[in-house]
Order: sequence, then structure tokens, then C-alpha cells
Amino acid sequence: MVSIDHPKITEKYRLEFTMFPKFQFRSITHRLIFGCIVAALLIYSLSYSQMRQVVQSGVVTWMTDVAQSRIDSVAVEIEGILESVQKNSEFVIDSFGSREFDQDSILSIHRLMAEQSIIKTFAIGRFSEVNREYDQLFGLRRNFQTLTELKSNDSIDLLNSCHSNSSHVWLTSKSQNLIYCHHLNSNQTKIPQLNVAIEISLDWLEPLVIRKLNVVDKINHFPIGEPFVIDLSKHQWLVSPSKNIRSLSWFSPEYSTVPEFKSKKNTSQIFTDSQGTLIFTILPKTFWALGIAISEKQMTLFRQNYLWTIILSMTKDMILMCLVIFFISRQTTKSLRALIVSTENIAQGNLNTILPITRQRDEVGRLTKAFHHMLLALKTYIQELQETTAAKQKMESELSIAAQIQRSMIPSIKVIDGSNLDYEISALFQPARLVGGDLYDFFSLGDDRLCIIIGDVADKGVPAALLMARTVTLIRTVTKMTDIPQKILQAVNHELCIDNEECLFVTLFCAVLDLKTGILNYASGGHDTPLLLREGKVNFLELETGPPLGIEEDAFYPEHRYLLKPHDLIVLYTDGITEAMNIEGEFFSSERLIDLLRNNSFYNPARVIYAIEYYHQQFIKEAPQSDDLTLLVLQYHPSNPFFQEINVLQWKITINKELTELDRVKPQIGYMLQKEFITVESIQDTQLIVEEILVNIINYGDNEDPYVIDLEFEIRDKTLTIIFQDSGKPFNPLTEIDPPDLSMDDEREEGGLGFYLVKELAQEIDYIYRNGKNILTIHQNITKKM
Repeated sequence: MVSIDHPKITEKYRLEFTMFPKFQFRSITHRLIFGCIVAALLIYSLSYSQMRQVVQSGVVTWMTDVAQSRIDSVAVEIEGILESVQKNSEFVIDSFGSREFDQDSILSIHRLMAEQSIIKTFAIGRFSEVNREYDQLFGLRRNFQTLTELKSNDSIDLLNSCHSNSSHVWLTSKSQNLIYCHHLNSNQTKIPQLNVAIEISLDWLEPLVIRKLNVVDKINHFPIGEPFVIDLSKHQWLVSPSKNIRSLSWFSPEYSTVPEFKSKKNTSQIFTDSQGTLIFTILPKTFWALGIAISEKQMTLFRQNYLWTIILSMTKDMILMCLVIFFISRQTTKSLRALIVSTENIAQGNLNTILPITRQRDEVGRLTKAFHHMLLALKTYIQELQETTAAKQKMESELSIAAQIQRSMIPSIKVIDGSNLDYEISALFQPARLVGGDLYDFFSLGDDRLCIIIGDVADKGVPAALLMARTVTLIRTVTKMTDIPQKILQAVNHELCIDNEECLFVTLFCAVLDLKTGILNYASGGHDTPLLLREGKVNFLELETGPPLGIEEDAFYPEHRYLLKPHDLIVLYTDGITEAMNIEGEFFSSERLIDLLRNNSFYNPARVIYAIEYYHQQFIKEAPQSDDLTLLVLQYHPSNPFFQEINVLQWKITINKELTELDRVKPQIGYMLQKEFITVESIQDTQLIVEEILVNIINYGDNEDPYVIDLEFEIRDKTLTIIFQDSGKPFNPLTEIDPPDLSMDDEREEGGLGFYLVKELAQEIDYIYRNGKNILTIHQNITKKM
């Protein structure tokens, strides 16, 4: 894992995370709606081109089909109207034959015009080819719903408009009325030709065409094109479209040149170019063009409206779909939201929160039921945990009491003052758990014998502690009857083997030292061989061990004898020292223990204990302690005055010439002197002396060249000697620091008062400059704890 501690880099990343926060939905409903909108937009974007093709092809095709159907229907209806007029008129005309115009003929014409309301004028006459004039002439005109006789000149003009020789023909007059012409030739040459001209009003044509051909889109109510009727023979509008349509080239005077306008008759036709679309049909009787004209602008607008209609319709559907999803999701997640509120209350520690009751069988329902079970299980677990915790606390309290009892069964872990004794002992006892299975003990057997034992129960925890307590008690009891190590082990082994169904055992080393002669008798029951430190050399004691105690009731334990010299050190230990492992799985081993003892100079058992403990901890580092640790170090001091030496302790500290080093030196001094059982008052005096001397050395020394300051401490009996060495410029505080003026309260010379205090606390002070170093020696009287 990479850690970013630089303040500028941290601030930079903090700003980036603030400016670009991670977007997250706070509601399932919002996520569903957002997902639907994105999906719909994606689908619509992919389908947009296809929709345009559908509109451009399908809708336009539908529009033209509807227009063609309407045009054909209107054409049939117009043809029917004209056909009705033609048939009824021909029936009346045929009734004349060769007769003269009489009252019956006139009545039949009246009836015809009454039945055919669209007939505006009826003119009939006999034309003589010989005289080139009409011998007989008659005409009627409908004027304001009244039939009046037509003047002869008007009748002649109407009959003359029918100039065709065809038997019957339909013509368009200049007044935009329709004239039906009928010529009846007689087989008798003496009878003049009968000509009939019927003028039909076209007032009905435009309403009919507009009503029938005004096609409107039922979706958008948008008119599709504009209807028209045009007489192709006379280039005359009968029903004209808007000016925009009429301005197109379709209806220019040259329209008759368009082949489609002449060739195909009685069928609807479609003519399309860049201007638009023309849908029409030609009536065969009148040669009228009947149709619908749609400009390209109208067509484009029509397509766009349809496309927008589809888009708006789909958008409306999407909005409705989102609303439905919103409603359904709100109803669906209603129980989930209630469950969230309840779980948040539970997360805050309110276990009495009432969860919502749901009868749903979906995921939310199952989740709610699961939370019900979880809450019940959590309450049960917490209750059991409270009970377990209370029991554990009670057990820990009992174990703590047991640990105190266990420690009370072994001697106190301290240095035994050897000034008035023939020996000095120091010990270390460190269980892996609250209580352990290691044991050690030392006690006097009379005035001149010392019994030493160390052991290791083959287990840890409470069972080992119980067996350890029993073993210590048995040894104390047995040694009242015998002082021979071999018999002590045999007696204790016999007692431990009785009713030992769990097969618990203990390794034990037992030794008895004769303080007058220095003879050490010892025996071992499966325990590690002790080490002997003599004159800087380290060796194992000669040892043939027997089996651990508690396994074989008739076990034999060989006894050995060794003569100790003055100041010999015996190091006894358990396998918690040699078999300790570091995080790489390496053992501390007896080889490392021997190298440690061989490469360090020791003056007393306490120094041995401190060194082994320090290097042992440096080796295992963060690895957990796997076994109990026990050390017992004995040093022999014979009472013969020729063998006695003064007990000396030495330490050395090296620091840089920085005032901040004082924070490190003072605790070290206190720790060292506390280990030697120096009183608090003496320790405080020593710390004050060291602090004042170091301040003077740093202040009066050379601030340019770097150098170090060496401090050596030596304790001989009740005198502490402190030696300060530095390579700064020569400076003798005894002569170069003026004594302070104690009568001045406010202003005093710097350094004077501090060195004055040192003189008051020290017994003796010496200074010398030798080999380029300032050497200041201070002797201080110290007091040890009783």
C-alpha cells in the first residue's frame, strides 16, 4: 500500500476529488428512470433513420393512394352526373323527331329542366342547310329558379357555339359553364337538321371537388395538397388551386405538351419532379384534368410533421413509461426504504428498533425476513457476548490473582546484594500467558549451602501453572529432608508420577552450592544444560541428564560435581530462550546465546540478564512470544578475603553535540540506575549533574566542527564515577567558569550557577586535556535501596 504524506500532493488529490466527485444514485427509482431514458434515447437514435424512411416511403405512398382513390371516386361521380344529363336530354330530343315544336315538346323540355336542376339553358332549333338559317327555334333559361323563354338571338348564339359535327359533344363556354351539344340528322333531305344546345351550370363542381378531394391527415389534421379541375382543351381553370400551386410550371400555358395530360384517360396518374407531386385523372367526356397538386414544400412539411409526431409520441410514451416505472418502483421499494430507516437505527446501536412487517415474497420480502432473523441473532449474540465477557473478565481477574500467587511462590526478580553474601543472583521470569509453567527458586540450606532450581512444565497456561506450583511446593518440602540433588529429583518425580493420568511432566535442574568450598553438586531431569562463564570463556557444564519428572516413577538421575572459582557465572535458562522464533521462522538457538555471552564483558548477573533480554527481543522483534521465558544467573563470591573483589558496574553512552540529546540521555540514566536499586534522590542528583555538564560542553564547545560526547558510568560500592569526554576546544570549567554571585536575584552569569550546583552535588571533580580530548571526571556518593 502506497502512502502519500506530502502536504502539497495530499491537497492536490483532495482538490481533484472535490472537483470531480463520483456520481452515484441515491435511489433505485432514479436509477431505473435514468436507465430507461438512456435506453430509449439509444433505441430512438438507432431507429431514427429507419423512421425517416418509413415516413418518406410509407406515409407518402399512403397519401398518394388515398388521393388516387378520392380522385377516381370524384371522376366517376362527375361522369355520372353528366351521363344522367345526357341520357335524359337525348330522350327528350329523340321525342321531337320530325315533328314541329308544339306544346307537348315544350312541356317535355320544361319537365327535363325541372328534373335536371343543373341545366341552366336549353336551346333547340332546326337548321336549314339551304337557307343557312334556323327555320324553327326555341329556347328556355333558368333564371332565379324560374324558367323563361330565351330570346332568339341568344338561342342562336348558344346553338352556334356547338360547331362540331359530332352527334353529341361536351364543351366549356367562356362563362365557365358546360354546354352539351347534340346534332340529330334526319334521313329525309327535306327536313332540316335538328341542333340542340344545353348549357349546364358548374356551380356544383367546385363544392363537390373541394368536399371530395380536400384530403386531410387524420393524425395531424394537415391538408394533403390542393384539388383542381382544368379544361385541357381551352386551358381554362374550372376549380383552381392556390396561387402558389398555380405558379408552378405544371399549369403553365405549355402544360398541354406534357404527354401524361393527353395520352392516358379515365385513369389516375402521378407526375413527380423537383417541384412536387401531381395526382390527376382525365375525364373522357369533357377532357378535364381532375386531381390534387402537392408542392415539394408541402410534401417536406408533411414528412416533418409526421416525423415530429412520431418523435413526440415516442417521447410521450417514454415519459409515461418513466412515470409508471417511478410509481411501480416507489411502491416496490416502499418496504425497502422502511427497512433502510430501521437498519440505520440498528447501526446506531438501537437494537430495539421495530423492523417493518411485509408479506411480500420477492427479494425485498426475503431481505426483510433475513433482517428480522439477523436482529434476533444479533440480540442473542450480544447477550451471549455480554455473558461471555463477564465470565472472561471474571476468569481474567482470577488468572491475575493466580499470577500474583504464582509470582509469590518464586523469589522476587531482583539483584541480590552480594556485599555481605557469598553469591549474587539475578533472574528473569516472563510467562507467554498470564500464568506460565516455568519455575525457578533459590533458598539456603543451612548457613553454608544454597539450593538452586529451574524447570519447565511441558505445557502453558493454567494446567502448567498448577503443576509448577505443585513442583515448587514439593521441592521446598523435600529439601527439608535431604540436600542431595539426585535424591531431591527422585523424590519429586515419585510424587508427580502418582495419579498423573494426563501425563504432565516437567524438566528440572537442581543444584546445591557449598559456599565455603565452591563445590557445586547438580542433577538434571531432561532440562537444558547450564552455561559457565569464566574469564571471558563460555562452556556448557558437564551434564548427563535423566528423564523429565512425572513420566517414569523409578527414573534415575545422575549427579555431577563441579568446583567453582571466584566470580564464575552460571547461566540457567529454559527452552523459551533458545527456541524462540522470529518472523522468518528462525530459532534464537543455543549457539546465538553462547556467542552473545562470549562477545560481551559482564561484571554481575544483572548485566547478563539485561544483555540476554535485550538481544533476545531484538531477534524476535514483532514475532509473538511462543513460550515462557525464564533466566537465572548465579555468580559465586567466596568469603575468603584473598578472593574478594569490589563489585564494579560499567556503562557507556555516546551522543551528538545537540541539546536535544538530553531528552534521550536522562531516561537512559534513570533506567540504568533503577536496575541497580539506586534511590530516587541519588538518581535525580545524577541526572542534574549530567544535564548541567552536557549543557556547558555544548555551549562552550566548537560549534563548527562536528564531534561526539562519550559518557562512562562506573559504580564501585557506594560511589558513582561519571567520565565526560569530548573532542571540542580545550575548556576547564573548574578555572574558566566564574563562581556565581548568589546575592543577585535577577541577573546571573550564564553557566556559573549550573556548575555551582554540580560542585555541591559531587564529592570530587577532576579535569584533564589529553590526546585532543576534554576529560571531566565526577565522583558522586550514591545511596541504594534497602
